[in-house]
Amino acid sequence: MSSRSGLTMLEVLIIVAIILVISAIAVPGLLSSQRASNERNASMALKALSAAEADFRTNDRDGNHINDFWTGDVKGLYTLTSAEVRGAGTAPKDEPLRLIELETAAADADPALVPAGGENMSLQPFATPSPCKGYWFAALLKDRAAVVANDVPYRRDTGGTPPMGACHNLDRFGFAAIPDSLSRGKYAFIVNQNNTIYRNVLETPARKGTAVPPGIDGLDPVHLDWPSDDTLKAMQAKDC
Repeated sequence: MSSRSGLTMLEVLIIVAIILVISAIAVPGLLSSQRASNERNASMALKALSAAEADFRTNDRDGNHINDFWTGDVKGLYTLTSAEVRGAGTAPKDEPLRLIELETAAADADPALVPAGGENMSLQPFATPSPCKGYWFAALLKDRAAVVANDVPYRRDTGGTPPMGACHNLDRFGFAAIPDSLSRGKYAFIVNQNNTIYRNVLETPARKGTAVPPGIDGLDPVHLDWPSDDTLKAMQAKDC
């Protein structure tokens, strides 16, 4: 009688080949599934930003005695405090508004602090900047729609009390969700006061460089304005 132990070289090669074939089939599917999950999360976060803006304006959350939208940045919807107590976080009852999730605030592409008349807190005590499930978020800069005669800045001084500078708008706002890389998401998303999310297929990365956060200059400027009517027609509305 004879016996043998272990695998022959041919058997090992067959097993390795089978593993490689399975990996070639499974890995792209997993990556595609993760990317789709990131995209769903980004569009849901924009919906949450839109809801936060409605709350902010209707209830005058920053206490400037004007029913206006916050347009200074993204993270301010978390870090801003009410002017009913002067200063930012200097008293036990002067808490940040926290109208959005902290992970969305931390994914603000713009690291700059908007002082808002001394009523805004830095993000630093709450979170470290990082993408939220593969996406960065940014407050749009201009509205290029024909109905507003093109190129109208979102950041305006609405004349509230106390004065907070150019970080509000009486009747409009806009936000974008931009993937950290094409492997994290193939769409850029936008939303405004009409609460409809539009998406645009990316042919090239919209996020430039490696800075964290990328900063406004680290994003493709085409994604930082609400598009013209003609451009918007070519984009796809997305129901969430």
